[in-house]
Amino acid sequence: MACRNRGWRKRCPPRSARLEGGGESHPARDPDASWTRVDRGRRLLFGYKVHVGVDRGSGLIRSRPVTPARTCESEVADDLVPADEAAVYDDKAYEKRTRREAIKARGVKDRIQHRRVRGQPVLPDWQAVRDKLIGRIRSAVERTFSELKRGSCGLVRMRYRGIERCRLQLDLAAIACNLRRAAA
Repeated sequence: MACRNRGWRKRCPPRSARLEGGGESHPARDPDASWTRVDRGRRLLFGYKVHVGVDRGSGLIRSRPVTPARTCESEVADDLVPADEAAVYDDKAYEKRTRREAIKARGVKDRIQHRRVRGQPVLPDWQAVRDKLIGRIRSAVERTFSELKRGSCGLVRMRYRGIERCRLQLDLAAIACNLRRAAA
């Protein structure tokens, strides 16, 4: 449910969404949803985010939380990994020392891409090569998102109000996507 807002100010939600104390309100039509910025802070959207965990071998969707749009992807990263996984392939946005340690403590292989730290002009060669190899494997997740959004599922926008209804819509789309992949 990504509705565009045309009357926005920089770094602020629309006037109808601001409270006098500086906080944000949730419109009465959908109290579960929230505001976020996309496209490097240019466009303001109201709605939800879909997070997807995909099996590497089969490409099946295994986990799929729906959160308000304000939720950072890194906050739900640990919930996307089922207990029986052998390795975790994530991009640079999910890199955290505590996350790497927790993954290793569970006996799961750490395949999270590295990112540059402040003051480091480029990654060391071994990290750049490792990131490139991980990126090729991660393409399965991007294909899944493409199928959910542009394929027959049409999840560019959520059709319902309320997070439970949106979760149901995502569940049905994930079931259809998994059945299509299992049949192929």
